[in-house]
Amino acid sequence: MITYIVCEGNFDAQLLKIVIPRKLLNDVEVVTAGGGYAIKSLARSLVVRRQVPVVIVVDSDSVVPELVQQRLKDIEEIVGGVAANTPVKVIMAVPEIETIFFQDATILSRLLGYIPPKNILDMAVYQPKKALEQLLSQSEIIHNPSEIIYRLTNKDIEILQLSSVMQEIVHFLRSVRETANAV
Repeated sequence: MITYIVCEGNFDAQLLKIVIPRKLLNDVEVVTAGGGYAIKSLARSLVVRRQVPVVIVVDSDSVVPELVQQRLKDIEEIVGGVAANTPVKVIMAVPEIETIFFQDATILSRLLGYIPPKNILDMAVYQPKKALEQLLSQSEIIHNPSEIIYRLTNKDIEILQLSSVMQEIVHFLRSVRETANAV
């Protein structure tokens, strides 16, 4: 059985492939939808045509709880409405997936070659993607987000795996695997 992880863009896919534990990526395909609007359509198509588990990882684009919940509910209704008995999980990265890099500023400091200023760390709460871009523009070592991903150490990856987004993905993949093994 294969499971699909549907995400918005290439950076998201690269990050997920590096941070999700390798043993859980067996029989898992990470696919990009090309943006937040296309993600619902692609996920619905995979559920209907392939009838295999799908986990959708999408930016909430907000930190307002009501807006995050509404976006989650909308996607769950659109994709879950065609799922029947196929496992589907929607995971919101609040407000964006880049937020996982800011849970431990020591990782960023080491990778960037300088200590991120407090004002940018504060901005990261609401706009982590923009904050990361600003930090990268000031770095003499790393200049684009993909470079960060490929410079992560195993210890960095272990820390990033503790983020709530990654924990939800891991939990879903494990439950799908356990269900498949039981059948």
